[in-house]
Amino acid sequence: MKYTFNILFTFLLFFEVSCTLSSHAIDESTTLVTRDSISFPIDELTYYGSKSIFQFEEKGQEYLSFLDTEHSQKIHIYDINNQELIKTIPLQKEGPNGMTALSGCHPLDLNHFIITSWNGIFWLVNDKGEIEKSYNFWENGTNFQSFDHISFSSYNYKPAIIKDSILYFSQSLLKYPRKKNDWNKIPMFAFANLSTGNIGWTELRYPLIFEEDEDFKNAQLYDPEICYTYTGENVVISLGQYDSIMVSPDFKHKSSYNAKSRYLAHAYPHLQDGQIDLFKNIQIQGKLPHYSHLMYDKYREVFYRFALMPDDNIKPFSSNPHQSFSIIILNKDYEIIGETKFPGNNYTYQLCFVGKKGLYISENNENNPRFDENKLVFRCFTLQDKNE
Repeated sequence: MKYTFNILFTFLLFFEVSCTLSSHAIDESTTLVTRDSISFPIDELTYYGSKSIFQFEEKGQEYLSFLDTEHSQKIHIYDINNQELIKTIPLQKEGPNGMTALSGCHPLDLNHFIITSWNGIFWLVNDKGEIEKSYNFWENGTNFQSFDHISFSSYNYKPAIIKDSILYFSQSLLKYPRKKNDWNKIPMFAFANLSTGNIGWTELRYPLIFEEDEDFKNAQLYDPEICYTYTGENVVISLGQYDSIMVSPDFKHKSSYNAKSRYLAHAYPHLQDGQIDLFKNIQIQGKLPHYSHLMYDKYREVFYRFALMPDDNIKPFSSNPHQSFSIIILNKDYEIIGETKFPGNNYTYQLCFVGKKGLYISENNENNPRFDENKLVFRCFTLQDKNE
């Protein structure tokens, strides 16, 4: 019976996605090709594996913000063109400007940053590390279990989205346990009005993607692993175990588009069994079709969706993945125009950013023979038509 249900679920999911797709054939003529690398020096107090790196521009200049919470609590600002450190911003752990449990940093400009935390608070901070304003989603604990953690991360790509002074961020780990039909009631994003301080949820809801009820007692739970990007008009969303991507122009309505890797089998959500060993669970998940980053390249008007190849030898919590991956390229109309596969052990795919010249992926993988812990090294990849 369960096998029959899975077939039916797969068909319905395929039907849902297919109804929103264009009818013409996919032209996969575009690939990513390697170009030069860039590197930035780091000192012994800075860890190369930042969970929050973001490219930004000011007055035509291109910069990279790099939050280090592993060995220090600082923001480093790098000039991308000159490949040099131009500014370091220390963040205090105590006192009137104290911040703890940091989960991310998003640059507004060279002098202002949004710092997020795992304890329901985020801060607007200046380039001296001073808190100019703070917002508490878990004030006095009353909103705990109502609002999810706040994290502007590049490790699982979740940038800050700011539109008309309203800040948006994803919601995913809420209200355990959940029935299979609960998902279309769960908001995908919350918001904070930076002018008034008002907070709430958007009307955009998760799709009905899950086939089983969750069981909190037996720790049968599911993390949708949401990643998203923003074009300036649309928010585009990827889930870890979902073939299609979703697009919303208004944080209310959504459409689905095929974004399946040619290298992966059909992906569908799996409960994580908390009754078995954690490492075993991670290894089980590592063998399943899986998607990671979704990034928008505003310079070339394309999207990059990362697909992780099934791996029999996952190393839990490792920041040096040895598994291979591919990057699916979609055009501005969300049509697949190419896919490029990358070898394992060379890159740290979680550490990447889009710049004026192309897509930059970190080579700070300890399995890479060129690894240097004293440098942040990124390889640039650019688009090329296979027919050229």
